[in-house]
Amino acid sequence: MERKPIKVAVVGLGIGAGHVKTYQELPDAELVAICDSSAPWLDHCRQQWGVADGYTDYHDLLAREDLDAVSIALPTYLHASAVIDALEAGKHCLVEKPMASDAAEGERMAAAAKSNGRLLMVSYNQRFSPDVRYLKRAIDDGALGDIYFARTLWRRPMGMMPEPVMDRPTGSYDRNWFNEVDRGGGVARDLGSHVIDVALWLMGFPEVADVRGHAYTMFGPDFVKGKGVKFDADDHSVGFVRFRNGASLQIEVSFGSHAEKETIVTELFGSKGGAVRSAGQPPKLFGETAGAYTITEPRLQEPPASTQAEFVRSILEGREPAVTTEQAITVMRIIDEIRAGA
Repeated sequence: MERKPIKVAVVGLGIGAGHVKTYQELPDAELVAICDSSAPWLDHCRQQWGVADGYTDYHDLLAREDLDAVSIALPTYLHASAVIDALEAGKHCLVEKPMASDAAEGERMAAAAKSNGRLLMVSYNQRFSPDVRYLKRAIDDGALGDIYFARTLWRRPMGMMPEPVMDRPTGSYDRNWFNEVDRGGGVARDLGSHVIDVALWLMGFPEVADVRGHAYTMFGPDFVKGKGVKFDADDHSVGFVRFRNGASLQIEVSFGSHAEKETIVTELFGSKGGAVRSAGQPPKLFGETAGAYTITEPRLQEPPASTQAEFVRSILEGREPAVTTEQAITVMRIIDEIRAGA
């Protein structure tokens, strides 16, 4: 029997543009509508992507009976309300990272998914990159032995702070939510959620014992001075996580600091070997063979993968997605603890 495609829609056409393009390439998905609060931008996107139906109010979209699932790609502070509305309307939901403004919101979202019998997945796309998938297989095959320490970092140099306003073909739009605490902003939530999830996934999501950290707001206020907006979120945050199995994780993220270049690195240290994932470079494994210390740099041949493809497959197969709500809430709890050290 031929399998019917999952009918999906995308809410929020900033970062949501990537969701749209990916769904349009998936044979098991049918993109039936898009949604954005800006009518001019919505019309522009409909014409550019050839999407017939568009909505400026996502509640009208969710009323469609033919809709199976939605991607929520709104600013972080809107995730919880939009996701819960979608789940209660009977739609499966893929939500952009971070899951929510805090772990408490994430728990309410997970409860709504369970009570409505619908799937909820967080779009941690870096898990699906070829280098991370390769390292996960190598680790699960025992190449590193027991991982006792990891370090994860996404540090940007000065000159890369989030701009409060951005331009697009239909005019400028507000992006200062990245910089405001009450709107879910800050580097720990934004960049931190990515690298913390990658590190925890590679480590096997060990149970957290405690978290220590500090969130700094060093350069943001001066960056937006005279622009009529505020910057009160963290722009450089650090953390240290201890796990109940004895392992630990060091975290550093920044929107801008006095550093040479942008650096995205995850390092893992195990009883039998080590590994490094550095953005833009092949992953490396460190170990010992025939009495000599070795460095392995694989030639990757990974098939295409994406959060959208995993989301659709999970719906079709009636199973839990690769990114579980429990894992996403764990990431949020660590971020909450780091931010508490402001």
